[in-house]
Amino acid sequence: MQNIAILYGGKSVEHDISVLTALQVMQNLDKKKYNIIPIYQTHNCEFIIPDDYTNPKTYIGEVEKFKKVTFAYGKGEVIVKNLFKKRMKIDCAINCCHGNSGEDGTLNAVMNLAHIPITSSSILGSSTCMDKVIMKDIFKANNINCVDYRLITADDDKESKLEEIVNALGFPLIVKPSNLGSSIGINKSTDLKSLSQAIEIAFYYDSRVIVEKCLEDFKEINISCLGDTRPEFSRLEQPLSWQNFLDFDKKYTDSHAKKILDPNLGKGVIDEIKNISQKVWKIFDLSGVVRIDYMVKDDEVYINEINTIPGSLAFYLWKNKYDFFELLDKLIQIAISRFNRQNKHKYTFTSSVLADYKPNSMNKYAKR
Repeated sequence: MQNIAILYGGKSVEHDISVLTALQVMQNLDKKKYNIIPIYQTHNCEFIIPDDYTNPKTYIGEVEKFKKVTFAYGKGEVIVKNLFKKRMKIDCAINCCHGNSGEDGTLNAVMNLAHIPITSSSILGSSTCMDKVIMKDIFKANNINCVDYRLITADDDKESKLEEIVNALGFPLIVKPSNLGSSIGINKSTDLKSLSQAIEIAFYYDSRVIVEKCLEDFKEINISCLGDTRPEFSRLEQPLSWQNFLDFDKKYTDSHAKKILDPNLGKGVIDEIKNISQKVWKIFDLSGVVRIDYMVKDDEVYINEINTIPGSLAFYLWKNKYDFFELLDKLIQIAISRFNRQNKHKYTFTSSVLADYKPNSMNKYAKR
């Protein structure tokens, strides 16, 4: 039996969605092969194991009964503190955290230091895909088609920046917090007043805000990619909404939100989506399972964003190929294989620097 840590929760607006993703994973992990270690990250970024961890109501408000968890760095183990300390070897961690303090590369860094394989992209891919401006800067640098955009920060002169944005992009515009997942804090602007208000709302969630040119009458197309060095592709989906973007409720809580699986697209459009997906997979050093969102207007393909920890781990896009058991098996195998491959690299170097160092040799550079 392998010990599999399920990482979920976190200091994120998508905290509750992360809990739902983790519950789905725990329900579908093969209990004959894996021993589940649920490691919940509270809103204050403490790691704990709740007593009644399979009950969604456990996570409403403060979680009262729990065991504290710390990581034995470099050992591949966790330390569970209750009446006594118990150390457990972790064979792999499944990252179910959406948004900040989980999807943004922070958990990848913790797991790297703890010497535990994790089922998500590299620190590089996770962090750069979390910031929409940096992500789109990388798209542009690699000649990957995306809508035009501008960055506004909390310390910019707002009046002059708004003038610059409107002159460059015109209306309508979409305003988003740069480092936020989901659809929270996103608004459409059609004039200067609504733009100013939308930016203030976005600043409530982030100090960096992206303003994008709004496409109209486009198709939103999503695809999931799964793998390590080379991905395989899921079926495509087209979410349907009366809005230009799906709001939080439509994405997560509305069971009647409509989607078209395998939408009617030309072969050239489908090939372009897969080619771009393959390209960004390599550029961003992606791994595990991701979902990439596109916009298609008049057969022109625009990449929108990369989600490195998609809700439900994008299983709904894979269930024609794999059941959830198989998808989780694949993610664990990919993470362990990647971990083993990376640890073949040499990260130490023996030098004579310390042995040859003369005490007080740097004093001449000190300020007097």
